Amino acid sequence: MSVSLLSRVAVPLATVLLAGCSAFGVPRAERPAPEDPRVAAPPPDQPPVRRDLKYVVVDVDLNELRFMDGERVLWKAPVGTGTGFRLTTGSREYQFDTPSGTMYVQFKEQNPTWFIPDWWFIENKRPVPPLDSPERRQEGGLGAAAVYLGNELAIHGTDKPELLGRRVSHGCIRLSNANALRLYHNVQVGTPVVIVGTAPVLGEQPDSVAAFTRAARRTRPAANPLARVSTANLLARLDRELAASSDTASAWAFTAHTLLGRGLAEDAVALRGLLSRAGASRNEARREEYATFLADAFSRGSLRVTVSLNRIGAAERDRAAEAIVEATMEMWHGSLDEVTTPWPTRRVPRERLGPEGQAGWLAIQGAEQAYRARYRTRTARGN
Repeated sequence: MSVSLLSRVAVPLATVLLAGCSAFGVPRAERPAPEDPRVAAPPPDQPPVRRDLKYVVVDVDLNELRFMDGERVLWKAPVGTGTGFRLTTGSREYQFDTPSGTMYVQFKEQNPTWFIPDWWFIENKRPVPPLDSPERRQEGGLGAAAVYLGNELAIHGTDKPELLGRRVSHGCIRLSNANALRLYHNVQVGTPVVIVGTAPVLGEQPDSVAAFTRAARRTRPAANPLARVSTANLLARLDRELAASSDTASAWAFTAHTLLGRGLAEDAVALRGLLSRAGASRNEARREEYATFLADAFSRGSLRVTVSLNRIGAAERDRAAEAIVEATMEMWHGSLDEVTTPWPTRRVPRERLGPEGQAGWLAIQGAEQAYRARYRTRTARGN
C-alpha cells in the first residue's frame, strides 16, 4: 500500500526517499475500500497522460513493462509485481500489492541503497530497529538502478531475474538489472507511469511465501564487462549495434550506458561520440530510444553536453540538439507554457556560457523553437 507524503513528514528524509518497495502498514479498521484497478486518472496536480507522447505502462495482469512512444512499444520486458498477500501483526496490516493508477517519476538513481522497512523485520521475525539504524541500510538491495514513483513505490533491478514475469514482490516493480539501467536512461522526472491490471487481493502471507519473496541477497553489484574496453572500440561497437537489422536488438543500450557514464565523468571523446550519433540508426524505434539517452545525458550534465555540442560538426550538432529537445519534451505531458515546463535551455542560461558553449546553446534553442512550431501546428489541426 502507499502512504501520503504528509504522513511521513517525521521520517528522516533519506529513509523516505530511498525506502522503495515499502508496503505501508495501516490500522486494519482504517484500510480503504479497494478502488477500480484499471483507473488511470492522474492526481489533480498532474497533467493527463497524452497518448501521442512517451510514457511507461506496467501491466500487472501480464507482469510486463512497456516503454511507449504513442501507441508504439519501443521495448518491453517481464517484471515482478506484488504478490497480493498481506502481513498482519497486532493492529498493523501490510498489503503487498502493486497499486494501479497513474504515477510520475519523482527521481532516479543508479546503484541505489535500500533502506529496509519495518515489514521486512517483522516478516523475518526480527526486532524492528530504529529508523536511523545501520541495520536498515542494504547496499545493492534494489539492483543496478531504480526509478522512484513516490509513495514508497519504485521500479528497480533485481539479483533474481529468474523470478521475473511473476507476482513475487512486496509491491515494487522488479526488472532485470540490464533493463533497469535502460529504463533509467529512458525516463525523466515527470514521465508518466501508468499501472494497469487487476492486482490480486489474497489472504495472510504464509511463511513459505515470505522466504520466496524476501529481499535481495547481499551481493556486490556486478562489474561492468565493458569497463576495460577503450572508448574508440566502444564507439565502433555502438555503430555496429545501432546498425543491427533485428528490431529487437538491444545490446546498444548497455554500450551507450557505458559511454554515457564515461562522458559525464571526464571522457570528452565518449560524450562527443554519443552526441554525433544522434539519428544514426535506420531503425526508427531504436532512433527514438537513443534520443532518450541523449536527453538523460543533458539532464545530468547540461553544461558538459552544451559545450560538447559546440565541438562536433554543425549537422551533427543540429541532429543531437533536436534529439535532446524532442526526447525531453515528449516526456512532458503538460502545457508548453508553464513555468515548470522543462525546456532544455532553462537548465543552462546562456549568460553562464563562455564562447565555447554558444553554438551548442543556440542549436538547442533552435530545436526548441522548431518543436514549439510543430506543436502549435499540430494543435491547430486538432491532431
